[in-house]
Amino acid sequence: MGFFDRGHEKESPLGNLRAHIGTFMYYVKVGKSKFKNKGAVGAIFVDMDNTKFLFQQATSGTMYMYDMKKKLDYTLWDAAIHKYTEDIQKLKDELLKAVDEGEENGSFMEEKEEEKKAEEEKEKEKEKTTEEEPIGDWKAHIKGQMKEAEEKARREEEERQKEKEQIVAAAEDTNEALTEADCRELWRLIQGLEREYKEMNRIADEWFAVHGKKTGCLTALVGMTLIPLGAMYGLYYLL
Repeated sequence: MGFFDRGHEKESPLGNLRAHIGTFMYYVKVGKSKFKNKGAVGAIFVDMDNTKFLFQQATSGTMYMYDMKKKLDYTLWDAAIHKYTEDIQKLKDELLKAVDEGEENGSFMEEKEEEKKAEEEKEKEKEKTTEEEPIGDWKAHIKGQMKEAEEKARREEEERQKEKEQIVAAAEDTNEALTEADCRELWRLIQGLEREYKEMNRIADEWFAVHGKKTGCLTALVGMTLIPLGAMYGLYYLL
């Protein structure tokens, strides 16, 4: 399901809830794709995507026809909430860790590099001012300009070569460490996840306040906390 659109809200509160879940899982899939080669962060998104069945089953009742009116199962919903609360916190922890490491090892140096370039430009201007030849010595003046032009061309060529090397290095980079761009993207996704998560909880709490915290026959399955969620998923389809 795509992004939640208030202009197309369904009359059913659970329809709205499923819409928010759809948007939440959209952010998860984006994170899974963008961070697939980024170590722990990628693994967290993969795990979040693999356990989406908790939301699916919590909002669709049980497998028995007579029980289909129980659209929101409290035990399953509570399990999903605890699971994804932990996952979002794990993402935050990884983000803070990456930011701290970036500050320590100097990998986030874009702003400092810009400042350095600005200072270099100022120094160049100073050199041009102080190295002006005396008025009247036109031969030396022309030679000086020719030399300056050659030096400028050399610097520009060096800059172009550096840019090429950086592009090649970025293309070949298999480092799992998060770059500044990765951190900014991860923070954007976390904000989106939390926004939808908050709305999902609000709708669910209101629904339980009206209908009560009813549970389905999958309660026992979710209660098997010692079994990994992936194994639980397989057991569900075997039952």
